[in-house]
Amino acid sequence: MSSAEAVVLDGVEHAYGDVTAVGPVSLTVPAGEFLVLVGASGCGKSTLLRLIAGFEQPTTGTVRTGGEAPVPGRGAGLVFQQPRLFPWKTVGGNVELALRYAGITDRGNRVEELLASVGLHDVAHRRTWQISGGQQQRVAIARALAVDNPLLLLDEPFAALDALTRERLQEDLRRVSADTGRTCVFVTHSVDEAVFLGSRVVVLSARPGRVALDLPIDLPRTGVAPDELRGLPAYAALRSEIGHAVRAAATVPEGVPL
Repeated sequence: MSSAEAVVLDGVEHAYGDVTAVGPVSLTVPAGEFLVLVGASGCGKSTLLRLIAGFEQPTTGTVRTGGEAPVPGRGAGLVFQQPRLFPWKTVGGNVELALRYAGITDRGNRVEELLASVGLHDVAHRRTWQISGGQQQRVAIARALAVDNPLLLLDEPFAALDALTRERLQEDLRRVSADTGRTCVFVTHSVDEAVFLGSRVVVLSARPGRVALDLPIDLPRTGVAPDELRGLPAYAALRSEIGHAVRAAATVPEGVPL
């Protein structure tokens, strides 16, 4: 595995008892890529993310991140569907705690920088229950960025938000990804979200999840306003192609137990 390969899945399968949830899947994610996994519920998207994070081990095959077997809590920042913040701490305190665990000494300035990067420069003193759901998810992203990990894993982080907040956070994440150059693996059900965020989209089939489509997203990553990007004919064409692939891949193969 070269240093240019952030994640490598080689013949990965994962089963829960006698039910195979995903695989076989082989994927290579180059450093700096924004890979989006999309597909119907139960196709194994989140299972693949947990395997990459090291929370679960493949039944067969191998997973490597940065050339090594993944270890939970090391090598990757994680953002979940729910922010999972500490309500007894302030916004800044949640980010500061991540920096403390990472052994970073100059935490004050770094907290300000991280919150500013996600548009929260003025709420560091507030408790997490005093800010909106969208702001809480921004805090979760800032916390994931606190440690200088080269890999960011996101499991449907915007699914519970209203449409307008979701679009704003998509724009924030796209900008942060471009600014930091971190490799991202993002799980979603939304085809539009996949096209907007991804530099590459992988559609998974119905269980057991396998690669049904692996498509590079040839759209400008910088210098184009979000509304302008969404209005491009190429954007609409990609959304249509991926949407068709998701619908076709959602059919459960004959003989697979539900």
